[in-house]
Amino acid sequence: MINIILADDHNIIRTSLKVLIEKHEEIKVVAEVADGLGVLELLEKGIKADIVLSDIVMPNLDGIGLISKIKAGGYDTKVVILSILDDEKYASNAFISGAFAYLLKDIEEEELLFCLKHVMKGKRYLSSNLCIAILERFNTELNLLSQKKSAEINFSEREINVLKLIADGFTNQEIADKLYLSRRTVESQREALINKTGTKNSASLVRFAMRNGYVS
Repeated sequence: MINIILADDHNIIRTSLKVLIEKHEEIKVVAEVADGLGVLELLEKGIKADIVLSDIVMPNLDGIGLISKIKAGGYDTKVVILSILDDEKYASNAFISGAFAYLLKDIEEEELLFCLKHVMKGKRYLSSNLCIAILERFNTELNLLSQKKSAEINFSEREINVLKLIADGFTNQEIADKLYLSRRTVESQREALINKTGTKNSASLVRFAMRNGYVS
């Protein structure tokens, strides 16, 4: 039997959850409260609960604060957050605080039951819709990063050497002497660098190189 305390400041939510949960013989709602302080009072009175199914936003003591208080009190009760807040930062804060699960209120009954049983085994769970949203965002960021990397300019060793000397203010002849090249080769190299970077002249070429970390 899984004994549950419901914590939500909306009575209609608690009532609906209780009806939904108690359709299943292996789960029982032992109490309902409107905030985190109510949960703590029950636990202090000796009410035994395996799981607290709690909202995040509640008066007096919210869901995140409740998790910390339960841990500090040394209770074995596990906290499962059930929230309308679908921003991953709330889920992250909940897990860091010690929550065993974070669910969105639009989940299906089957997922809720699976989560409760999963948590009873000492495992953690994140709402599938939120998992998918996180993966989609992560995939988008990876694609953007890949595009950014592919857009980076690959300079040859000679081009980098010429670029650094241009940035240091050396003339074409001075660069040619240092790199054992002809002046004409350096002039061509400078022009090629300007074209390659899409800059207008040597000054903007140097700014581009410094801004993008090619020279310091």
